[in-house]
Amino acid sequence: MSEGTARPALDGLVPVPTYRDRPATTALDVSGVDLHGTPISVLVVGSGHWTLLLFLSSRCDGCLDLWRALDDPPGAGLATNEEVIAVTRELEAEDAEELLRLASPSARTVSSSEAWRNYRVQGPPFFVLVDGTANRVVTEGVAWGPGQVGDHLRLVRRGVGGPEVPRLVPPDARGG
Repeated sequence: MSEGTARPALDGLVPVPTYRDRPATTALDVSGVDLHGTPISVLVVGSGHWTLLLFLSSRCDGCLDLWRALDDPPGAGLATNEEVIAVTRELEAEDAEELLRLASPSARTVSSSEAWRNYRVQGPPFFVLVDGTANRVVTEGVAWGPGQVGDHLRLVRRGVGGPEVPRLVPPDARGG
C-alpha cells in the first residue's frame, strides 16, 4: 500500500470457511506448554462440549482484537457456550514477552506448533470449532475478528454455512 492509502475496513466481513471440501482434520487434543513453559494438555476429543480453538500469534496485527476478546468471549460476541482456547506456535517461534502481555489471565493459552500442524493451520488468525461429543471438526476458517467469528458460529449452529452438520447444538444448549 502506498503512503496515505487507508487500509480497507474489515468490519462487516465474515470469516472465510476453508473446508477444503470438508473440515481439514479430525478432532485432536492439544498438547504443548503454557506461556511459562509448563506442559499443558487440553482435552478436545471426548470433552463432552464444544471447543473453539483460536490460532493466534504475537506477531499478527489481525490477531489483536481476538486476543482482547479472550478477556470476555461472550461479551465480545466471540462465543456463547464453547470453551475458548488460544493456540500459539511454540514459544521459540513467538515473542514470549508479547504473548504474556497479550494473553488473557482468564483464558487458557497453549503454545503448540504440533497443534498448528495437526489442524493444518497455515497462518493466524484462524479458528477451528470442535464438537467434543461427536469428536469432529464442525467448521474452521480465517478469523477476521471476534464478532465475525461469533456470527459464523451462530450460523453454523443453525445449520447454515457448515459442511454436513447433523447436530449443531450441544445437548446442554438446547433448552427445554
